Amino acid sequence: MKRLTLALTVTLALGGSAQAVILPGGYTSLSGTTTAASPQLAGTVIEDDVVPFTFSSSGGTVFGTVQSRVVRSTLDGTLDFYWRIVSDANSADPIVLFRIGNFATPVYNGDYATDGLGDIGPDAAYKFPGPAVDFVFGHEGGSELAPGMSSYFIFLDTNAITYNRSAFYDLTTHSAISTPFSTFAPTAFVPEPGTSALLAGGIGLLGLARRRRQG
Repeated sequence: MKRLTLALTVTLALGGSAQAVILPGGYTSLSGTTTAASPQLAGTVIEDDVVPFTFSSSGGTVFGTVQSRVVRSTLDGTLDFYWRIVSDANSADPIVLFRIGNFATPVYNGDYATDGLGDIGPDAAYKFPGPAVDFVFGHEGGSELAPGMSSYFIFLDTNAITYNRSAFYDLTTHSAISTPFSTFAPTAFVPEPGTSALLAGGIGLLGLARRRRQG
């Protein structure tokens, strides 16, 4: 499998009315957003790669590329994860599902960026009980990702501070599903305010106990 990996420090210009959407479970409608509406999306690309896909469907061979991207937010330093699907003009069938699996985050906050590259976005997301999300093209009358089209950058906005390549994605037509491909996933997160307060309090008590023993 050919992979083009770029080490980038390019400022992301995803820079609109809706905000990113919390995905609580089941189907959630998506309408797209911008950095004007969601300023936390502005940031610096720290990893970016493009991986080709090919699989057989009822109409023939489906092929194209998926661009995976990790962005560090200039607002708070946390990480956001992006994917963009490009369907080749000679691909046989439209893509209707793009699944991200083994992607664990405390809150699933996602959508697609309408002010970046692309033709269409998924019109819904389906959050599974486990660490996986389907982004759906053509849900309830929306547009499928047809041959020759590309998606906007789909994203999951997280409070992660580190990442690795432990998640996967796959693509689905009406009759077939691709093999899984590896992609980026968060590994550590900014502590919640309550957790930070407890940690600070515990450190303070340890310091007080040490001074008492020394006194």
